Amino acid sequence: MKKLLFLFLLTTQCIQAQDSIPKSPLLNKRNEIRVDVLALALARPNITLERFFFFFFSAGVSGIYSNTKKVKDDFDEGNINAYSKYEIIPFVRYNLSQGARSFYFAEVFANANGGDFREIVLLTDASNNHYYAIKKSNYTDLGLGAAVGYKYYIKDQIGIELLVGFGSNLFNKDKSPDILSRVGLGVSYRF
Repeated sequence: MKKLLFLFLLTTQCIQAQDSIPKSPLLNKRNEIRVDVLALALARPNITLERFFFFFFSAGVSGIYSNTKKVKDDFDEGNINAYSKYEIIPFVRYNLSQGARSFYFAEVFANANGGDFREIVLLTDASNNHYYAIKKSNYTDLGLGAAVGYKYYIKDQIGIELLVGFGSNLFNKDKSPDILSRVGLGVSYRF
């Protein structure tokens, strides 16, 4: 009798858990393309493709390219020692809310990035004289991080997303930036 009661309660809980997932036309649309308007304003195009697998999980990849004159000038003048020219960011997200139209989410991401590094080095010439010179080189690195955000859909296909997160490069820390920021205000289309 206790086993039957336990089985009945377990079945009831499973049915209620399925009822807690909202019914929405958004759940039939599994793909999304997003452009970060904040990055566009800074002349760093950021395009994201995201695929929704279940109600609570999604995965995607973002691509960022930055090669503006202002950043190059800051780099050449010595205002910054390193800057990322490109970033490829695969991510996995978990929906923290029960809503399909608006929800909070948490994300874990990897960041494959590369760019230029500038340093001042001490050199010696043939006469054994020492002098300083600027040495420029390229770097590539891989970082890991986490982010949180909020997404809101208008008319079941246009989305607005706010994202804030940070990470750290892992392997080439002497040349690559120590901290990777993942901040954005995106506009998306879900299909």
